[in-house]
Amino acid sequence: MPTAAAPIISSVQKLVLYETRARYFLVGSNNAETKYRVLKIDRTEPKDLVIIDDRHVYTQQEVRELLGRLDLGNRTKMGQKGSSGLFRAVSAFGVVGGRWRILEVMQSIRSKIQI
Repeated sequence: MPTAAAPIISSVQKLVLYETRARYFLVGSNNAETKYRVLKIDRTEPKDLVIIDDRHVYTQQEVRELLGRLDLGNRTKMGQKGSSGLFRAVSAFGVVGGRWRILEVMQSIRSKIQI
């Protein structure tokens, strides 16, 4: 019987939810903010909660670059800084646990921002 793999980040200390028109991006980091994970949540499916976990561990620089590309790629008119395509919606601190705990937090966030 296969055993479950150890979590890549054992406890998430900081969560930030970003949003575009089509997706939410839940960025979680460890306490030292040296390891980051990103969950992509589809906003276009009205009846199902579609979550994509690429299982990649990002560095702080990689997360900044990813968020910058998402912002640039989702602007209504290319190059317009005032029409940002990526918005920081919610921040949370001190969440401990794996993906299931994050999903519980997402359900709470979901009720607050009315997906």
